[in-house]
Amino acid sequence: MVCACMIMLCQSVWAVNYDGNNLLLILGQSTSSPNYKEFKTFWSLDKEGQNPAEGIKVYINPITDKVESIIITGNNTDLGGMKFKKCTARLPHNVTLDDDTTVLVKKLGRYEKLLGRNTLKFFNHNVAFEVSFTDFTEGKITFLKFSSDATYHTTTVAATPVTSNPPAPVRKDNASEKPSQANKPSTANTTAQQKTKPKDAAPLTPFKRAILDVFKASKESSFDSIKTDTRKESNFWKYKYTYNTKLKIPGEKYNMIYSFPFITSQLDFVVVLKEADTFEKSFDDLYRDFKKQLTINFPPAEGWIATCLPGKDKTQLPDLEFRNDKFGAIILDHSQNPSGRHILYLRFLLFSD
Repeated sequence: MVCACMIMLCQSVWAVNYDGNNLLLILGQSTSSPNYKEFKTFWSLDKEGQNPAEGIKVYINPITDKVESIIITGNNTDLGGMKFKKCTARLPHNVTLDDDTTVLVKKLGRYEKLLGRNTLKFFNHNVAFEVSFTDFTEGKITFLKFSSDATYHTTTVAATPVTSNPPAPVRKDNASEKPSQANKPSTANTTAQQKTKPKDAAPLTPFKRAILDVFKASKESSFDSIKTDTRKESNFWKYKYTYNTKLKIPGEKYNMIYSFPFITSQLDFVVVLKEADTFEKSFDDLYRDFKKQLTINFPPAEGWIATCLPGKDKTQLPDLEFRNDKFGAIILDHSQNPSGRHILYLRFLLFSD
């Protein structure tokens, strides 16, 4: 009788193996949910939600305390200053860490290339699969990121990586052109639209307007509409080809457009908030201030998803990304260069349509 009970107990405990497609079951789950607790036991996760020996790390949304994403690592991947081994468990949809882009397309379908990163983002069964490589030619997969924030806005299905060309201009209706009477929306429709507006939508503050202007300038003119003269001052990254802009972001030290590594490379935008030769308490204060501003101005009700990103040692101030697949992503980033200088800044991922 005792043996029979033990067998039944073991079958109950291991009824769900949290690998393969079941790896995704905890996405969106609270850390207090039964699924997450079982998952944590199955993968032997530590208090940081990770197991470097098994190549897995779970990221929790700092605002909702729910599972935002799951990271599966290739060999010797650095996450949070710790080396992770290659995950050898079964992965969702039979994906493996040895797959190249051609194989991944056959398994997962449509994708986009995230500008500024060696990363392809696939969309499959309402889950986003981000696959980051050392490079796109003969590079290895450094990590896979699974998250539930997939929004379809690309039809690219080529079997080779998408080139990182500047986003194509997007046609915008001229606000000065009034619609004809035949196409003019009725009062009833307007009222209905007003009623369906999300209650939690954020007002258009000067900070929010300035950030949205960055995305608008990128899509409509590849920043040509806001780029002014060549910037003479030095910068944290020692970028050579830099330019001033017409935009002013509230709270900034300065912003700039740059191309790297060549003058013909795609233009990108960055907002520097603070620089110093040592880490000062004011970095933490400023980080918290901008984290609050981003959280208020770019809420989930408008399609923005907040995530702590994996990467190098971020024990002091982790990178915080606010992503919306209609626009791109804003990332609050703290970095330190080899000479010890610290910087807090906003960087952008600018998605093509």
